[in-house]
Amino acid sequence: MRIIMRFFINTQTDPAFNLALEEVLCREFPEPLLMLWRNSSSVIVGKNQNTFAEVNAAFAEANKIPVVRRMTGGGAVYHDLKNVNYSLILHERQPDSDSFARFARPVTSALNKLGVPAAFSGRNDILVEDRKISGSAQCCIKNRTLFHGTLLFDTDMEMLEKLLTPGKLKMESKGVKSVRSRVANLKEFLPEMKVETFMEQLRQELQFFAGTPEDLPDEWNAKAEHLASEKYRQWTWNWGNVFPCQWENSARFPGAGIVELKIRLLNGRIEEAKITGDFFGDAAPLEKALGGQLFRRSDVGANLPENTVEKSIRGLSKDEFLSLFES
Repeated sequence: MRIIMRFFINTQTDPAFNLALEEVLCREFPEPLLMLWRNSSSVIVGKNQNTFAEVNAAFAEANKIPVVRRMTGGGAVYHDLKNVNYSLILHERQPDSDSFARFARPVTSALNKLGVPAAFSGRNDILVEDRKISGSAQCCIKNRTLFHGTLLFDTDMEMLEKLLTPGKLKMESKGVKSVRSRVANLKEFLPEMKVETFMEQLRQELQFFAGTPEDLPDEWNAKAEHLASEKYRQWTWNWGNVFPCQWENSARFPGAGIVELKIRLLNGRIEEAKITGDFFGDAAPLEKALGGQLFRRSDVGANLPENTVEKSIRGLSKDEFLSLFES
């Protein structure tokens, strides 16, 4: 049964822009809509998650992969250009437990027509042969509902594993944690197809549920760019959170011995630091200097007073100390 709504093909691939666009459209667009889009390589975390506990921050920073928080709940996911996303915005509240299955029906139907035996399963997943190829999330804003999902077509699974594994650091957090599932790429079931062809065929199938595909009017792009700069590109939105959490890491250094760093975080900042180990020196000045700083290596490195590390812990260089902020 066809649903009367606008159908947009969004060609932007900047993750901060695209998440801002979803929010702007959900809050302000005058009609219900369906949208297909893709993100460049990025990690998208749920609204209620502790980003530090979900993402290998050092790997993401080293590889210049943006980490962006969305406005819906659920777990962290990896996006790249071989991953297709869809958004459905309705002008009614759909908070009940069956809404995920209803919203996913157009997508599972389209996949079945392409010869992929996809079926909705559990709380918010689409499975093929008991392997997850899609996860979804939703939220309500006043009397509107945003439902969106991701379709793994030929996503770089090695990159996914590296980014969504926090590594050897230990994190205790009250944030919502991601649930790791057995995942699969749709490419396994459509081996001759490219992602661009898949997106085009998906577009053709989804026309049965929505209108003729069209480009988004420029005014909405401008609104989204403004919100992206104001919110979705801000470290405080993407990494800061309201959950107090504990973080720790340790290493043995040739000139200093064992150095153990324990940190209490609040809203993405170092609330308290404790440094222990078998080193020589007095770590108190260094602990004090860490207080209040944003919890990322680049900020700590830029803001530590000169020679604080060397004066506090004998035989330890600043670079060695900063390596404790990596996983």
